[in-house]
Amino acid sequence: MTQHPPTPRGRSQARNAAIIQKLAHSMMRLGVAALPRNYELIYEALSGQMPQLSRDLAALGPEPTQEALDELGIKHKIIGHSAVAADRARAEAKQALGELATMLGDTLARKHAFNGQLKRFAARLASDPVTTMSEFADEAAQLRDAAGLLMNEETTLRAAIEMHSQRLGELEGDLDESRMALTRDRLTGLPNQAALSKRLAAVFDQPSGQSVALVVATVEGLRDLGEQHGGALAQKVLSDLATIFRKTIKKNDFVARVGPQEFAFVCNDVTAENAEAIARRVHQSVAELAITPPGRAFTSETLSLSAGIALAAAATSAAELLGRAELALTTARAHGGIRVYSSDIERTSGKAYVPDAA
Repeated sequence: MTQHPPTPRGRSQARNAAIIQKLAHSMMRLGVAALPRNYELIYEALSGQMPQLSRDLAALGPEPTQEALDELGIKHKIIGHSAVAADRARAEAKQALGELATMLGDTLARKHAFNGQLKRFAARLASDPVTTMSEFADEAAQLRDAAGLLMNEETTLRAAIEMHSQRLGELEGDLDESRMALTRDRLTGLPNQAALSKRLAAVFDQPSGQSVALVVATVEGLRDLGEQHGGALAQKVLSDLATIFRKTIKKNDFVARVGPQEFAFVCNDVTAENAEAIARRVHQSVAELAITPPGRAFTSETLSLSAGIALAAAATSAAELLGRAELALTTARAHGGIRVYSSDIERTSGKAYVPDAA
């Protein structure tokens, strides 16, 4: 029986299965809890693309505490741990506001009591003008002490308000940073999959979105480059690619990194021909990027790019637009180059898009 070589999809599935198995084994060996954010942390440490994270994780030793893992994830802006950081900031802000509310309530209660003392003293003076000097002195001393205590409390409250105000400002910055981490790819600084989803949803919220094209692209060979020559080289190439992509698109267009070697471009005010021209410019820029692996000063490697294009005008939702672009990309990867989605591609692929399955 004739044996066919594994398809790219089959190789990808086998590779993913091996990665999952390696992750599970590593987490079991380290004694790390099987939490989603821990899977992400260990994956990034093992990927080789974040050498400092790998060293920091090794320094924790076996059976690290969850708190230590969370601190490490927050330090390196791992997405799952950025959500933990945001939750912490919100909890601390709530506690600070609660403390201020309690202090303010106590101070207002003392002010109310002091006001009552003043009224009673004034009423007594009005009703009994012959109050003895000693009685007057005693009540005046009580009022003086109460006023002093109230002033001290107000001074303390003012200092607490200033301190908590400063801390709340810091927490606001932490929340902004956490929100940014949730929508940014930490290796390239580009928007990530979550940011792309938000951008595509916005496309269909306004009529102008009908002149938008989505280009999804795979940089062929990028994953293998990291596996063969190390994470440092892969990181540099990713950084170079991010710079190239930013320069290639228009100012009001959008580019995101949505996978290890996958990127997406949202192009505004374009036709299919315009979008294809943009994709070809990106394709050419990637092909011209010379990569020199360590120890090979006189030889270089190159990458190639496959891209699939779909138009928002022909889609009814963000999910459908993305599904069509990915279908075009699948065809492009199988045959090389760039493909624009069409009914022919859908028909020949045998993989019709089903909106409810997206």
